Order: sequence, then C-alpha cells, then structure tokens
Amino acid sequence: MKKLLIVAVVMLAFCMANGGAAKADDIHLCATAAACTGNSGSLQFVSGATSAFVYGKDISPTPDTLFILVLTPVADNSGNWNNGTNLWQVLGESPTQTYPNLNAAICNLAGGPGCGTPTGFSAQSFNVQDFPLGTFSGAMDTSPLSFALPGSPTAGNIYMAFLEDNNGKVVAVSPWSSSLLNVPEPSSLVLLGVGLLGLAGLAGRKLITA
Repeated sequence: MKKLLIVAVVMLAFCMANGGAAKADDIHLCATAAACTGNSGSLQFVSGATSAFVYGKDISPTPDTLFILVLTPVADNSGNWNNGTNLWQVLGESPTQTYPNLNAAICNLAGGPGCGTPTGFSAQSFNVQDFPLGTFSGAMDTSPLSFALPGSPTAGNIYMAFLEDNNGKVVAVSPWSSSLLNVPEPSSLVLLGVGLLGLAGLAGRKLITA
C-alpha cells in the first residue's frame, strides 16, 4: 500500500510539473499547404513569400486566439529580446513559459555546428512582436489555414505561432522544426542556376546558327 501511495504521489507531481507548460506539438507553421501534411520537418520560405499556413489542435478552455510571432534579428544586444530579458515577458505573456530561449533562437537563425545548415544570418538579440490573427478552432494538417504574414517580411526573420486560451494563458507554441526563415532555399538557387545556364546555352546556339 505504501509503495502504491509513493507511485501515486510521484505521478501527481509529474503531472503538476508538466501541466503548465505550453505544448509544442499542438500548433505548427508551414510554408505551403502541401508541406503541412505529415509535418515534414524544418521548413523555409522562399524570398518574397507573403503567406503561410497553420494547423493544430484547439486547447481548452476555448475559444483560443492564434498569434504569429515575428523575430527580427539584431546584430548587437539592443533588441527588445536580449540576454537580459525573457521572450514572453517582452510580449506581456506568462513569465513562467521558458520556451524558446535566446540561445536556441540564435542557433536556429545562424545554423552551423550543432545548429543545422548555415544560413548566412547571425544575431545577438531580436526585436520581437506578436500579431493576433483571431479565433483558432483547430485545423488538420491536410487542410491547414492560410494567413498573410504580418509585419514587413524581411530576409532573416523567424516566424512562430502560439495560442492563448480563454484565460489569456499561452497553451501552445510552434516547435523550432516549424519555425520559418525567409531565405532562398538552396534547391531553388540550384534550379535557378541550371535555368540560367540553359538559357545561356540556347542563346549561344542561336548566335552560332545565325
């Protein structure tokens, strides 16, 4: 009986410790509707993108409000989210929420050893701003909701999504695997290069036959 009581206390403590954390698997961003299906992993915008897609669960107590978070990199420590501030406090949200932290955001932005493919961008801090998109009632990955990117999309910006429940509490945050960098994809650059070479070849052939 004593052993069962100990197990019950441990389980209750675990549930209480994790009950207040925003869930990262309940909201996701995608660059395209097709990319949402199956949540294919790290996703990037192509430069000039003005829209994106979101899917995920609604969280009780409803209604939930969907927010898009824009992180604009800053070269020095002068951004409003810096090594002396907490992201959620800057946004006026619950200070108990700790994900994501600044080092993870900088790592995600720059890439490199332990951080993924290098992107050519770097930062010491970010200017952050959130934009409410209205009530969110959930959406399947096979039929995500489209939305216009808020603010002024700029190369290097990172976008995340989060949900506030009916009490104004952050209950879901999109994972870094769904954060989006507004940079050209390497595959797009390769295709562009091949296309330009092809056009150059055709132009040369016309000059020779002329």
